[in-house]
Amino acid sequence: MSLQSILLIIILISVGLLLALLAVYVWVQNKLKGSQYKEQRRLKALLPSKPKERKWLELALAAYPILDEIPFVRSVLHRMRVRLTVIHAGNDTVIRSQAAALTIGIMACVLLLSIVSFLWTSSWFSRMSIVLVSVYLSGVLSDIFIGRLSKQILYDQSSMILDIRHQYHQTHMVLVSLENAAERSKPIVAEHARRIASILSAVDPQDELQKYYDTAPNRYMKQLAGVSYKIGEYGDVDIHKGEKSIYLAMLGNIREEIHLDINRRERIDRLLAGIVFVAVSPIFMLDPIRNWAESMFPIVSDYYNSAWGLYSLILLYIIFATSFIALRILKGVDGDAQAVKDEGKWLNRLLKIKGVKQMVGRITPAEHDSLHLKALNKLKEANSSLTIHAYYLQKIIVSVVAFLVIIVFQVSIHQTIKHNVLEPNIAITTGGNQPESQRLLSEERYRFENSLVGELVAKDVSPDEASAYIYKNLQDKNYLPEGLDEAKYAAGLMERVEAYKSEYYKWYELMIAFCVALAFFYAPDAYLVIRKQIRKWEMQNEVDGFNTLSMMLSNFPNISVYEIIEWLHRYSYIFERQLLRCMLDYEAGAWGAIEQLKDDARFVPLERLADRLQVAADLIPVKEAFDDMEAERAFAMDQRKEHYEKTISTKSTLGKMFGFLPIQATFALYLLLPFAYMAFKQLSDLTILTSKM
Repeated sequence: MSLQSILLIIILISVGLLLALLAVYVWVQNKLKGSQYKEQRRLKALLPSKPKERKWLELALAAYPILDEIPFVRSVLHRMRVRLTVIHAGNDTVIRSQAAALTIGIMACVLLLSIVSFLWTSSWFSRMSIVLVSVYLSGVLSDIFIGRLSKQILYDQSSMILDIRHQYHQTHMVLVSLENAAERSKPIVAEHARRIASILSAVDPQDELQKYYDTAPNRYMKQLAGVSYKIGEYGDVDIHKGEKSIYLAMLGNIREEIHLDINRRERIDRLLAGIVFVAVSPIFMLDPIRNWAESMFPIVSDYYNSAWGLYSLILLYIIFATSFIALRILKGVDGDAQAVKDEGKWLNRLLKIKGVKQMVGRITPAEHDSLHLKALNKLKEANSSLTIHAYYLQKIIVSVVAFLVIIVFQVSIHQTIKHNVLEPNIAITTGGNQPESQRLLSEERYRFENSLVGELVAKDVSPDEASAYIYKNLQDKNYLPEGLDEAKYAAGLMERVEAYKSEYYKWYELMIAFCVALAFFYAPDAYLVIRKQIRKWEMQNEVDGFNTLSMMLSNFPNISVYEIIEWLHRYSYIFERQLLRCMLDYEAGAWGAIEQLKDDARFVPLERLADRLQVAADLIPVKEAFDDMEAERAFAMDQRKEHYEKTISTKSTLGKMFGFLPIQATFALYLLLPFAYMAFKQLSDLTILTSKM
């Protein structure tokens, strides 16, 4: 049976299975819509039942001590635990069980894809690529899981704030409202409501509040805790006199901020759903594409094993890596606060080594050098926590690794080409519609030619002696065609020998490696530029939140500018360090500290807010500095929504571009170019034949 017939049968079977699954799906959907099924589901829901996932979490919790003993798994487990701690408000049992479950899932993903890589391909390079992709995918899956939990908290927190408002309307007491709302809320946020209530009744609520700020799951929970403490400590306005409740107004504003954040996250997730898996899919397609092309058109194996083909493969993997990194940056901006804090820890450990620090010190520009100041500005604008020495150490490591990798690739390319010279694709000789007897003769000829070329290379026969050596071995070979032009045949074999001998490491390849290393020396600069651009998109979002928060806080009587800056610092992610510096410098002079904040931030909307804070610090009351914000709030919200639309649209466009880039590059470099090579090769052979006629 021919290959085309087998493929046709497989396609027909696949279509049949797809239609059968579609029919089953339609039948199940019709059943689910039935009133009898819905009534059964309603009655079952009334019965006490154990959630399905609880048993799995119990097993994961039991496996936690075992996972904590495995070296590599331990680091993954602890990282998951750190990320889950801020979500579950210190509920150690839930944290341990979910961290263990997530770690088991990650390890299962890595192991499964590693096993698949060994079954999928025989190339060790492809296997290592798939294993690395499995590690990348495990990180993506953990991000998806944590992201869903974060969104679920926002949804539940919105409902909880609605319950708090309802309770506060009845009791006008913050503590009681929080406790009652906790009873009606989902467990994941009820624990936070109870903690905030316990802060209000603590002996030292200020100290407990500061501790909670370090473990709060998001900025909105920090705001809720701070507002509740403020109202619980100093009281609300007299509602009976017709005044508008500050607490209820702030709860409404917090809930509005949550809704904006939910909409933004949902739209980005919906527009970029599955794009990462689209981007990684070509990794699994490379070997099947090559095997299919070589089986159908054996001549393309010459391209795949040539220098051009192998360099195009390297370019393809560079495109893959660039796309993966870009997608990770686009999808993970808001939740990278911990990553920014942990950034450069291993670099700082390396800098503690005396020799490394001295080497980096010689390359790092002097403190008063313009390059030093430019590098500091790049790090500051990209919100990077790297020191200048760690930054230059990172550049050195990236360039050295790139240099070594290119050298290894170049040497392996020469070895691959040599191997292809000695053992070319057998299908080129034995392929086509040859009868069985002719195919066997072709195989004998293939083995003879490979053996003869190998002997000429191994014995290092000179060109003058090679012809006589080849003629001697051609005698009594019945698998060679009759009337063979021995001189031309020997010349063809000698071309292969010369091609083998010409494959050695050349000086210009070393120059190429140096140029690539130099380009990669500036790769961290390009990464900072990308981070800076992404940060610009998020800066406006954060400053919009600052404006809303400042407007809310200005309603509190006797609130100071320093307290507002403190609140902004707790709310902030992007401007966190700049606001911290402003707080530290505030005692030396409010005007100068806020002026320094404007200089550090270099963002016009924040500078406008800082102008209000400056006049509120020295010239007018805080209430008067922000009294026009309420009137402009509707316009500001419209502008904010428009900015969100632009940001989401830009992210979606870039995400889809980088998501589909690997597939497009694979099609162009690994399928289109080999076929173009085959067409030109056959055209060249046809030209030679016609010229001899």
